[in-house]
Amino acid sequence: MSIDCPFCNIASGQAPASIVYEDSTVLAFMDLNPANIGHTLVIPRKHWENMYDIPEKTLTEMAPIVKRVCGAVKKTTGAEGITILQLNGKAAGQIVMHFHIHVIPRYSKDAISQGPGAMNISRGVNKPNRGNLDQMAKRIQKQL
Repeated sequence: MSIDCPFCNIASGQAPASIVYEDSTVLAFMDLNPANIGHTLVIPRKHWENMYDIPEKTLTEMAPIVKRVCGAVKKTTGAEGITILQLNGKAAGQIVMHFHIHVIPRYSKDAISQGPGAMNISRGVNKPNRGNLDQMAKRIQKQL
């Protein structure tokens, strides 16, 4: 755990989050600045900065959870598709330096930039309040 890491603080229960899924290794919660409503983050509970650092065993444990979350988010939001995004390093757009996978519901005419190199995931919708995030998390949980 890293004291300065917001995701470590969520994983340890020291910071609030709208939890979608949790077990001893993996945690999924609503993104505070969603690209689209239902945007969920899947993280390992232990701190690894990026794809280069995370053990393969942990990735293997995360993969089925990411798949389940994708299906639940798609069903809950009525999305036409799902973008799965994972960024490594500041140059790639990683903001929180704790390995995480974005599960983003997508629509053919959504506000997220389209085209090569145009992925701008942080500017999709207005920032929802905690109550709305908690409500969406519960709806997604029911589909898991």
